[in-house]
Amino acid sequence: MNSHICDRNSSSNIDWNPLLNRIQWVEGKSVPTYPGDLKTALLNHVGLINHPKGNEAYQLACEIARLTTYCDPEIIYWFSRIIKMMDY
Repeated sequence: MNSHICDRNSSSNIDWNPLLNRIQWVEGKSVPTYPGDLKTALLNHVGLINHPKGNEAYQLACEIARLTTYCDPEIIYWFSRIIKMMDY
C-alpha cells in the first residue's frame, strides 16, 4: 500500500517535496514545469489514482491555477490544499 495515502488525519502530513523537487525550468517556457504527467504523479503520490474524487481534486486545482500563473508548482499547491479538505 502507498505510504503517502491520505485520509482526514494524515493529509496534512503528506510530503510534497518529492514532486516539487522535480520541477524544472525549461528553455523557452516562462514558468517552471513538472517533467512528465503531473496529474498521474499527484494522484499516485496521495494514493488516489483510481478514486473519482482524485480526478475531481486535480481538475479543480487546475481551474484555480488557471486564474493566475497556471504553472505546475501552483497546481501542486492547490491540489495539496484541496485534498486536505476531502472526505472520502
